[in-house]
Amino acid sequence: MTKALNGLVFVLLAASLVLRNSLLFLLGVLLALVAGVTALWDRYALSGVTYTRRLGTARMFVGEETDLWIEVVNAKPLPLAWLKIEDEIPDGIKILKGKVYRSYKWTRFILANLISLRFYERVRKHYRLHAIQRGALEFGPAELRSGDMFGFKHQEKVIPDIDRLIVYPKVVPVMALGLPAACPFGDAKTVRRVSPDPLRIMGVRAYAPGDSPRFVHWKATARRRELQTKTFEPGAAHASAIFLNACTAERAGYVPEYFELAATAAASVARHLLDAREAVGLYANTSRLRSGSLVRLPPSRRPDRWFEILDTLAWINCLASASYERVLQVEASRLTFGAAVIAISAMTTEEMIAALLDLKRGGHPVTWLSIGESAPDHVPDDLQVYWIGDRTTYQRLAEFDLPLTALTVPDGDANWR
Repeated sequence: MTKALNGLVFVLLAASLVLRNSLLFLLGVLLALVAGVTALWDRYALSGVTYTRRLGTARMFVGEETDLWIEVVNAKPLPLAWLKIEDEIPDGIKILKGKVYRSYKWTRFILANLISLRFYERVRKHYRLHAIQRGALEFGPAELRSGDMFGFKHQEKVIPDIDRLIVYPKVVPVMALGLPAACPFGDAKTVRRVSPDPLRIMGVRAYAPGDSPRFVHWKATARRRELQTKTFEPGAAHASAIFLNACTAERAGYVPEYFELAATAAASVARHLLDAREAVGLYANTSRLRSGSLVRLPPSRRPDRWFEILDTLAWINCLASASYERVLQVEASRLTFGAAVIAISAMTTEEMIAALLDLKRGGHPVTWLSIGESAPDHVPDDLQVYWIGDRTTYQRLAEFDLPLTALTVPDGDANWR
């Protein structure tokens, strides 16, 4: 288009000189000015233009709101007749006011803005965000597009900066999951035993068959020339392990509502047990995003355990990468005797039920939190099962309003581990 315009300018100027026509000469000059301005915008339209975004927080819970600010600066003497900004946002966030449309990328939307900028002008826009889904949500990249006012040519520029917002799953009282408020996971006094605390060493003794090799005291062994093992004081807290099944449908299918309900149940149960001063662990037959290892958090009462569980549930992969029954068997064998097992699963298989019964016979109180359109059938009477809901339950819990002061998130970078 520009080459044609330049050619037309040359023809008009040449014709005006040959014909000595002042109107043709004036038209040629005007078109030459248009061509010059177009070339100027084509070259410098996005020079000195910066785009930044800022989130009001790095972490939040499902159902909470935060702010998003975007800022565009035109740091040059050339104004912009138009500037189109398309910023990618995740689908787990709802923008309460703003023009948004779906991207060609899966699970992505586009926040669009069309503005004009004077020379050396700064424009800020504010949006209110509502978290509707758990996850490690990424904002960006953004694409800027601008050009001349006639639409002959335009420039494009990609801003690769990524901002991450960690959204933790909804946390509700266990009663909202249909569990009894008192002892929902069995009678701790009659079934569960206080286990030794490996952080409180009491002494050493001769190694006996069945002792864990992890507790061998090698220095004492070298001094006495006989295998010695550490002895510990009894721990003051019970231990519980939450096992989350990432498989939500047969044949590698995926039901998003089931998985989100499972994550909510895991976070809510963990909060309940930590408030009861129990050591809590989290296991899953899947990995964190961008990690190849399965989720494995052995039971602990460290002060940061609550945030480790929340962070893991925010980053957890929704696709199973291992057999749930195998994870139950392998990880539960490493638990102390009497540690409770809380299984959260939307799948009902004979292998899973057999694994849970084996754990119960091995001295672990077992509770199964079942997810599905109805309560599971043909479950043995000696297996404690709670049906916590179906597809609609997660939406109901997501709207559950419970201002808990304990549900705080740590300060700092969004990549906190």
